[in-house]
Amino acid sequence: NLKNTAQMVKIAHAMGATIEGEIGHVGFAFEETMGDFTEPAEAKAFVEKTGVCCLAVLVGNAHGHYKKTPCLDIDRIKAIREACGVPLVLHGGSGIPDDQVKAAIKAGMRKMNIGTDVCCAFADGTKAALEDPNRSLAVDVFMESAIASVKALAADKIELCGAAGKAN
Repeated sequence: NLKNTAQMVKIAHAMGATIEGEIGHVGFAFEETMGDFTEPAEAKAFVEKTGVCCLAVLVGNAHGHYKKTPCLDIDRIKAIREACGVPLVLHGGSGIPDDQVKAAIKAGMRKMNIGTDVCCAFADGTKAALEDPNRSLAVDVFMESAIASVKALAADKIELCGAAGKAN
């Protein structure tokens, strides 16, 4: 991971692009056990050796639907951010309680992936369209509900993260 990430950083930077790295492996919520949480010293060494612009860490998060309410290690997030100095990324942000999201942002999280939430919002909108006997099944009309559902989710998450009305 270290060698491959460092190589990708060189390529990305040569093209004027940034690159996100992941230390260890953020697993899946359906797995029986969670991997070892990211250690601040390990994160610092990874950033220094690879040159990544931002770093995905394991701090109580996982991809997919959580079986029980997740509990992010906010103190660890702060320690990692202070140690490595780059913005942190929360993979598996779907289903994280709002208060924990806000605390994670305050501690140094700067990006949150919510793929499961997006997929579910899309599916919910699609289901609503299928259940509406008056809705056309023409693709452009049929997709309106799914698109509106995803837009509403995005607006809620943007508001939650304190980014509403900010251009960058």
